Amino acid sequence: MRTGARVAGRVLAALAGALLAGIAILWAHGVTTSGTAASGPSNRPSESDTSGSEPQPEEVPVAGSRSPRPATTGPQVLLAWSQGLPPDAETRLEAIPGVSDATTVRAGLDWIVNSKDADGGVVDRPPDGYAIPMEVAVVEPAEYARFVPPGERSAILALRRGNMLLSDTSTELRRGGTGLRLRMRDRVSTVSGVLSDIAANGYEGIMSGATPSAWQGVETFVLAHIKHHARKRVSRAVRSMLPAGQVARIRVEGETPFLRYGDAVLPQLLVKKNFGEFSAQPQSDGTLRIDPRWVRENIRSERVPVLGEITCHRNVFPQLRRALGDARAMGAAYAINKDQFGGCFGPRFISRDPTGRISHHAWGIAFDLNVAENPVGSKPNLNQGLVQVIEKWGFTWGGRWLIPDGMHFEWKRFN
Repeated sequence: MRTGARVAGRVLAALAGALLAGIAILWAHGVTTSGTAASGPSNRPSESDTSGSEPQPEEVPVAGSRSPRPATTGPQVLLAWSQGLPPDAETRLEAIPGVSDATTVRAGLDWIVNSKDADGGVVDRPPDGYAIPMEVAVVEPAEYARFVPPGERSAILALRRGNMLLSDTSTELRRGGTGLRLRMRDRVSTVSGVLSDIAANGYEGIMSGATPSAWQGVETFVLAHIKHHARKRVSRAVRSMLPAGQVARIRVEGETPFLRYGDAVLPQLLVKKNFGEFSAQPQSDGTLRIDPRWVRENIRSERVPVLGEITCHRNVFPQLRRALGDARAMGAAYAINKDQFGGCFGPRFISRDPTGRISHHAWGIAFDLNVAENPVGSKPNLNQGLVQVIEKWGFTWGGRWLIPDGMHFEWKRFN
């Protein structure tokens, strides 16, 4: 018995050692990346939230969101989006074995001119000439309802033209829910109910019908119910629909907090929740004239390690100082070229395209390093020790996305 116990003990010890070694290998594979230095002229602004970008999955939920939907062994909800999705993508996906149904969602940037409660009292009144940006999605209620938790389907099925459903966070921002009347630039929408942020997929509002005439740009994605084994087949089918070189995002529930277009960065409603909401005037050159009062209250010019004086949102500085301070302490600050700092606060649209979405630089929560060495779309050329210490302090790096943006970091969570 003693000999047998000793043998069993040695076997268990060997198994434990192998398990620990395997964990170490997996950990090293997951966190180790390579980086080289290169140079090349580029004055193009960084656009971390450019359509087509894709981050690596993260375990930390984004600030202000509920936890991601848990992965299941049964049918899953799949997200497919790209700038080049054809109009019949939904129908073509439904014809694939392993796909039970699909629905198309169209999203755009709306602008609130003012709002009133059910009794006619004024709630939002931006300064003359200004309006509040709002991300809204248009759905087909009978189809979209199948893709949200059962307890929230009735509100979606009851959605009618001229009405809008607000997400939970949006009701906080709007300081009102059911009965609120939102005057947009081309119409008036009455709030008929409230959804969770998850059911709204990170959008501030959900509506039905045609896309509003005031939307200058429309973003499209498809949601589909698939069997587990069908993911690769669906991925191949989606990519076959696209022009050569066009990138696509394929995700399933549990991999990202929100199944939506442009999920590489925080939804606008969570940026607003954490850093405040502003009204603005879009300019023809793709910049924004933001309400001066919001700028005075939130944007600061302060000194940080390595970079010196920069201009950002006041609430970003504590984490940014710690990130850059740690970079200097560990000897990685040499990798930052101060002459190539691309700025932090920049009130503008993504790529200065007034038909697109608002860059998170407009909130002063994003910053660009070594811009000439990291043009958008090129292989990232940034020291990986520097990247990891900045990420540790709650920022996401654009170099990990499907369309790399190696110069770009932006706030993802509070530490």
